[in-house]
Amino acid sequence: MSQITVTKVVEGASHVVIRVDLLGDGTGELDGHVILAPSDLNPASPNNVPAFRLMQVWYGLIWFDVALSVGTIIPSPLWSVSRDSGCHADFRSFGGLLDLNVYNSPPSDDNGKLTLSTNGLLKGSIGSLVLELRKTNQASA
Repeated sequence: MSQITVTKVVEGASHVVIRVDLLGDGTGELDGHVILAPSDLNPASPNNVPAFRLMQVWYGLIWFDVALSVGTIIPSPLWSVSRDSGCHADFRSFGGLLDLNVYNSPPSDDNGKLTLSTNGLLKGSIGSLVLELRKTNQASA
């Protein structure tokens, strides 16, 4: 499998920033690779309910595209990051992008995970993403 490294850069009470580094090794595409789960948060999100809003993304991709998805066994698309576009997207002005199940009754297969899939990740392809996420559904203290 292609190499993927996820690093938590900073985490606060209401937000988390992660860095995702990707390197194509010739073994193929990533499909639905989990990059953040509710259980990865501190404190962990209760009952694995949808737990994030995507507020900003910074990226640099060489010869491949990335699709971010959320939610269920068959993830719902959240945002597409294409290699031939700008290097920053900001969703803060309208409250961010999220798994819509945050405001509905989550289906029984909703796992609240943030996943990544690639298109065009060939041997030698390299890229990085930095995601600023706002936590949702945190238990009250």
